[in-house]
Amino acid sequence: MTAVARYALADFLKSQRYLPQLVLYLGLLAVLHAVPGPVLQGYGASAGALLPVTVWLALALHNTEDPLQAAVTAVNAGGRTRALLGRTAAALLCGLALTVVALVWPMAASGTPYTAMELTDGLLAHATAVLTGTALGGLCARPVIRRPGHAFAVAALLGLVALVSRTASPVNGTVRLLSAAPPAPATTTLLAHTGWAAALLVALTAVTAALAHRRR
Repeated sequence: MTAVARYALADFLKSQRYLPQLVLYLGLLAVLHAVPGPVLQGYGASAGALLPVTVWLALALHNTEDPLQAAVTAVNAGGRTRALLGRTAAALLCGLALTVVALVWPMAASGTPYTAMELTDGLLAHATAVLTGTALGGLCARPVIRRPGHAFAVAALLGLVALVSRTASPVNGTVRLLSAAPPAPATTTLLAHTGWAAALLVALTAVTAALAHRRR
């Protein structure tokens, strides 16, 4: 799986399909942190913005190869499931790279170092968005949804639902907790939301693997 993740990441970077998502997110960060504000509220906003960006990023990464190339990769990886897991891991790495940028940007913009607790809360919030977005993006990729336009539309809809739903998504709860600060939310509560997002990733990846097996 590690080899597949390295290959998928290298192929994705070479394709430059990450550029729209990267430019969009950097632009959002520039707007969000143009004027220094409360730390946790800023992290809540950037974590919320990271969700749809990660959905789009994961979808683009999974669809970097055409169907024939994807079939060859699956054979070399030892099966479609192993190839799926490798691409999922690569998408997570991309999302975590954006998380690092999101954590550092406001500190660099304000010139003020944040406390370890603030950074921890920000990390958990962005990790929740990345885990959820990666799960949704993979669910919309080929061969589950073969047409790019349909895949993008479904991914955008799922990303919107995950952002606004109070019951079906851990991201909404996380953003609301940070937006209500101060007082700062309990780190254990944020960690629970991150665990929920990780469980969602495992469940939806299993669903994706099952649907891909049926539609191959």
